[in-house]
Amino acid sequence: MYSLKKGELEIEGVLVYPNCKLADIKAKISSSKVKAITVDSYTESLRFLKAPKLGSKHFNVRLSFKNNIIWGIDLKINDPSINEWDYEEKLSQHGEWLTEQIGYPEGILSENVFEWGKITQWYDQRSSDAGISILYFQS
Repeated sequence: MYSLKKGELEIEGVLVYPNCKLADIKAKISSSKVKAITVDSYTESLRFLKAPKLGSKHFNVRLSFKNNIIWGIDLKINDPSINEWDYEEKLSQHGEWLTEQIGYPEGILSENVFEWGKITQWYDQRSSDAGISILYFQS
């Protein structure tokens, strides 16, 4: 069983973990499920075309890689019942999911730092957007 406290997250049957390689992830995920975006010669992202279910909730997911090593995972709740302008409900859903994954009170904190990286809950009142950023320290 994976553990987000160890930086591990299973997405569509593929385990993402600290220092995993882009080529390994691409080999395990069908190209029809993701869109690859090359930012520059060092940075590439994989965006899931459909919101995968992670635990009890569906999320829009983007994996980011620098120098072909995992650098971050961006998660945004994908729930059609939530008003798109209600960032407080998005934050609540993110906190509920993080509490399921890493426990209480860690799940409701805005930032948790681990040996492998950090998990940050963020929101932007101006755009009424919110998300979870999982950032990996590259070794």
